[in-house]
Amino acid sequence: MTALAFQTALARLIVEPEFRDAVRAEGTAALPGPLTPREASRLATIAGDRGLDMNRTLHKGFRLGKLRALLPLTCSLLAPARLAREVAAFWGANPPSSFSFLPEALEFCAFLEQRPLRSVYLAEVLAYERATLELERARLGPAPPQSVRFRHDPVRLLGTLAAGRRPRSVPERPCLLLGSKEGDAPTRWTLVDAVSPPRRYDRESAAAAPGGTKGIPT
Repeated sequence: MTALAFQTALARLIVEPEFRDAVRAEGTAALPGPLTPREASRLATIAGDRGLDMNRTLHKGFRLGKLRALLPLTCSLLAPARLAREVAAFWGANPPSSFSFLPEALEFCAFLEQRPLRSVYLAEVLAYERATLELERARLGPAPPQSVRFRHDPVRLLGTLAAGRRPRSVPERPCLLLGSKEGDAPTRWTLVDAVSPPRRYDRESAAAAPGGTKGIPT
């Protein structure tokens, strides 16, 4: 039995609509090898089963839930319709390649950075959450330091989003947030104003990062 080829094709039927449609239309001819005739026949049958669509819906919901958990501020800032469009476009161009969702969240950040930004705050929020994820990637030893440039007051901007409200009329405050993390210690952010001495923020909120509000300056 060519278990790996069978399992790979089965996973593709769930996560790749174009592949599923091709197998539905062409049958076993659309399946890649190496597969035994019995495996190919089973996959063609699965492709035509309506239950496959339910599995795809569940997978999409789980995948979206992970993006919301890892990028809560970015997802809150985007209007629901805009978020749905961007996620659909991202998934169409980036089929899942692993069970690790942190790399996918970073890929989504990179994807959004190339899209037209209609929100005046999106670039700053996106850069902050991307930096937070980069810090979280280093579980052992010190993480590479991160810096995020802000044009608007990050305390007001990030705090408003963390409280579940859409930011409006956030005052300008040219500054940098400098992030650092060592092992499992809380992330530390130092705010450096353009005209003020550095201020350190190392408060750990009740929510765990990534996906919560840990380290958001208050």
